Amino acid sequence: MSTDPIASDSGNINRAAIPSAGGDVDFLTTRPKWVVAGSVLGTLLIVSLCSLFFLGRITTDYLLTGLITSLIVASIATRTLIRIGRHAVAVARENAVALQQFEDKYRQLFDASSEAVMLLDERGFFDCNKATLEVFGCASVEEFCTKRPSDLSPPQQACGTDSATLASQHIATAITRGHHHFEWLHRRADNEQVFQAEVILNALDKDGKKVLQAKVLDISERKRYEQQIHQLAFYDLLTELPNRRLLIDRLQQAFSVSARNQQHGAIMFLDLDHFKTLNDTKGHEVGDLLLKEVAVRLLSRVHDGDTVARLGGDEFVVVLESLGGDAARAADQAERVAERMRAALNQPYQIKGRIHHTTPSIGIAMFTGLRDSIDDLLKYADVAMYQAKSAGRNTIRFYDPEMQSAIEVRADLETELRLALEHNYFQLYYQIQVDSRHRPLGAEVLLRWQHPQRGLISPAEFIPVLEESGMIVPVGLWVLQAACAQLRLWQGDALTRELTLAVNVSAKQFRQSDFVARVQRVLQESGAKPSHLKLELTESMVLENIDGTIAKMRELKLLGLSFSLDDFGTGYSSLQYLKQLPLDQIKIDRSFVRDIASDPNDAAIVQAIIAMSDALALNVIAEGVETDAQRDFLDAHGCHFFQGFLFGKPVPVTQFEAELQDVEQRRVVQFGRG
Repeated sequence: MSTDPIASDSGNINRAAIPSAGGDVDFLTTRPKWVVAGSVLGTLLIVSLCSLFFLGRITTDYLLTGLITSLIVASIATRTLIRIGRHAVAVARENAVALQQFEDKYRQLFDASSEAVMLLDERGFFDCNKATLEVFGCASVEEFCTKRPSDLSPPQQACGTDSATLASQHIATAITRGHHHFEWLHRRADNEQVFQAEVILNALDKDGKKVLQAKVLDISERKRYEQQIHQLAFYDLLTELPNRRLLIDRLQQAFSVSARNQQHGAIMFLDLDHFKTLNDTKGHEVGDLLLKEVAVRLLSRVHDGDTVARLGGDEFVVVLESLGGDAARAADQAERVAERMRAALNQPYQIKGRIHHTTPSIGIAMFTGLRDSIDDLLKYADVAMYQAKSAGRNTIRFYDPEMQSAIEVRADLETELRLALEHNYFQLYYQIQVDSRHRPLGAEVLLRWQHPQRGLISPAEFIPVLEESGMIVPVGLWVLQAACAQLRLWQGDALTRELTLAVNVSAKQFRQSDFVARVQRVLQESGAKPSHLKLELTESMVLENIDGTIAKMRELKLLGLSFSLDDFGTGYSSLQYLKQLPLDQIKIDRSFVRDIASDPNDAAIVQAIIAMSDALALNVIAEGVETDAQRDFLDAHGCHFFQGFLFGKPVPVTQFEAELQDVEQRRVVQFGRG
């Protein structure tokens, strides 16, 4: 503080208290004749008085005796006084040396202190230690004492108050209380550099008047460390935006202000579209630079009172406050801000000499006061953002409570699916596959969920959840194990020993690096014949990574398995890739079979699929066959294998085995044995 230079009164010891080598002692030791004269005269006076008292007169004998006595007394007194005087001088000199040594030592300690210490009175500074000179950039104590307190402070302090006014207040407090402690902005005398300091003022009495001792500690480095710790705790290191912790604090403040003023606010959840692809292909350095630029662009599109935060990765949150009391207008304002952000983030990014592009998907959740919790509102904005992605990305969506309800239902369903796998609530249903003479060829196994309270749940309701959650991998393995176990059981029955089972394999399941090993292990553990197991794959799955798919299929073919291409014709069929795949069968999708007898286009597609299958030496089977007309058309054009309600619905294994008996009996009656 400019008015609190620091010092100790240790350097101002009162030398008047030190006896000198002269004075009375010098008089006794350097003027012995005065001592002798005084002793003689005094003794003679005493003797004369005694003579008058005893004899009534002064006699020569008394005077002579007195004179001799006085000389003896004077000699003894002189010697004694000289010895005493010399001893006193020696002691005084020793005390003076000791006091000087004490003062020098104390001054050394005073100057050795790491804290800047100084003294001032109403006239200004009058002493300081060496640390003070270093802290304030002065060459000597004399130079420092020429400085006025105002020379050592900037015009204003951090709080905005001018230094002179605030310094007077601190000094008055120190004098009143005797002690005062505070932080202050000081300024060096040599280069006028401002630094933060911790100041302690002590009021002292010196020679009957009040002085101030000030201690100043430069805490600039400590403040920098505190700032770094604060930055690490509350800000994202890459973008320097608030992190989740500070975002939560800002949201709490925004909620309180909204509740007090009845103003609407908005939370925006932004996610960069396909950022992972850019990060993986262009490198993390490019990705980081892009994220920093995104932060700059977002900050340029909001007001000073709003918050832009980064949650991590490519996820950002923007909090807009004070959008007004009208809900519709507040939502309109939020949408306009979001649109400005979307437009800004759509602009090209110049990074390391190359142009890059990205777009945002933005979800918005409105809030008023404390109606919803912070976690709920963040979740709502996140849900809206995913809706924006589902709508095609690079778009804006507001939170829809109905959508949230659907998401919560889905989350509950996912939890129940995990319990279903754990408690064996899944079942396999079997739908028969036959040839044109109604001979059973096998069946396709279909997953069913027997819920303990809700009963049988449609696959259309839970299969997508299994796919999206990744649970399709363990559930798919369970299906494969159950199907192989059933094949092993059928091998002991003449009616079923030649049947094949077709098992659907999901894309996530097939892409597992150990999928081939898992299939091999299941076959070995179950004892099923590999030739009786057929895996059904979809077009989109096999064509996504054609080389890897072909390699994996060939490994499985070596085990003795066969493959059927499911839903053929519904995807992006490519004959160039199709002929490379080690397939055994193509399955005509039910969507083409449904109107085959009435729609020329479907009829033409089916005929083309059959012709292509013949050309590739693949057998072909049609699913969804429900009428005799559909079966007759297919059979007439070269498709002799069928699956559909015309021959049997998906049923549990016990019912399937019972129906096999009926099918065999009807076939024998209609076509005879063989």
